[in-house]
Amino acid sequence: MKLQTDDRTRAIFEVILACLPAPMPVYLVGGAVRDMLLGLPVKDLDFVVPSDSLRLARAVRRNLGAAGFTLDDERQTARLILAQGTPSELILDFVSFTGMNLQEDLSNRDFTINTLAVALDQPDLVLDFLGGERDLRDKRLRAASARSMELDPLRVLRGARLCLAYQLTPEAATLELMRASVPSLERVSAERVRDEIFKIFELGNPDDAFLLMDSIGLTEQVFPEVRGMKCVPAYPPHVHSLWKHTRQVMRYLWDVRYFLSGGELPATHDFLREICEALKPYASDISQILNKPVQGNRPRWSLLMLAALYHDAGKPAAQTLDEKGRTRFIGHERISAELIGERARALMLGRAEVDYLRLVAANHMRLHYFSNEGAVLTDRAAYRYFRDLGEAGVDVALLSLVDMLAAYEGTLDLAKGRRELKAVLELLDDWYTRRQQVVEPELLLNGNELQREFGLKPDALIGQLLAALREAQASGEVYNKSGALQFVAQYLQNKTFHERNL
Repeated sequence: MKLQTDDRTRAIFEVILACLPAPMPVYLVGGAVRDMLLGLPVKDLDFVVPSDSLRLARAVRRNLGAAGFTLDDERQTARLILAQGTPSELILDFVSFTGMNLQEDLSNRDFTINTLAVALDQPDLVLDFLGGERDLRDKRLRAASARSMELDPLRVLRGARLCLAYQLTPEAATLELMRASVPSLERVSAERVRDEIFKIFELGNPDDAFLLMDSIGLTEQVFPEVRGMKCVPAYPPHVHSLWKHTRQVMRYLWDVRYFLSGGELPATHDFLREICEALKPYASDISQILNKPVQGNRPRWSLLMLAALYHDAGKPAAQTLDEKGRTRFIGHERISAELIGERARALMLGRAEVDYLRLVAANHMRLHYFSNEGAVLTDRAAYRYFRDLGEAGVDVALLSLVDMLAAYEGTLDLAKGRRELKAVLELLDDWYTRRQQVVEPELLLNGNELQREFGLKPDALIGQLLAALREAQASGEVYNKSGALQFVAQYLQNKTFHERNL
């Protein structure tokens, strides 16, 4: 395998060599070397030196005009950021050896594929002390040492991510090390666990990751609520157990997103392909929504995957038997919203992210009503849907479709599925092409006019009247100013009559 470096990287090497405070070796190590061997784009460069890493980083920062800060004084770790906030952003980390020499430093790392190194003054020579290049070629995940997980238990979760990202198979001894270290994750900060989780959600079909995580007992360690989900078998009309259904929802959601991002049609299910083709006119708009963050730097897509994982988490607590002995899960979406809110807070997500997750989980059943024969999505219903959900209504629509498919699979009545798909397409049309008419109609009257025309005070009633008027406009009940005045007058009359008869 040949190391593939571009002009920018080679220029950075030259600057670093020129900035050395004293004659000493400096090495590029870890994931960057791995990805360069694979011909993949690199966004992070990790450099190690025997000592004086902070001093070197300061000199490089001045020469490159980079942003920078110290990550860890004790370990002499510094970070520089080039082209910050742009698509070409590049992170450079500098750290001193953890050990007496390079080989000892590399042996303290996580997996052999991340122990490859390159001396900057000999960039065509890959240093491989632990057989990482062979493991990379053979698609094998192997711990760098027997102490790898002990040194940092987060490596258990990172190993699952690497397997998914590079289609690796963990060797038996490494799998046992990972399994034995799962309980130690409790001593890892929630923020670090969170970041690994969201990296997994970004990579590909998460079902493969969860199968690996399940095999070593990792899933319940990270997501304790899954334990109860695994105890719920398939109840009609669901064809899968709850845990299998959940994984299928996430898998189909990934397939839809992949297609809308320019990928191929999924080969897993005819109706899934029909869904993808139907959504194609909105591909660019939906992708734009899913790629932007709700808060911070985490893409909205990753949060939607977490919502999919927890959308039915409330079912174990909601499970009851009706008078005919049938199993019911009434109100499970409300419990799911509470559970995902608690888990999101435990993972140190932001308030806006918590609110988003709760909103999606609480409303994931809302569109299933429109799969019923005779159900019609009126403009009023569309207005109320987006009034309650806002932009998240697009996310819920996607989740609803794959939730229905994963519930029925091959037993799905196509007429039923197409009714729900039709409702989703109508909602997307309302959001993207009829927003001024149905979703956010411009009010025909404002608060000042209401006060003047009806002698009202500036209190909460004004807000109630405006909300009612906007809904009436969205539904087509009111379409001009005179009609708006009549509507408000009738609203006030009905309100007075009701209050008098209480």
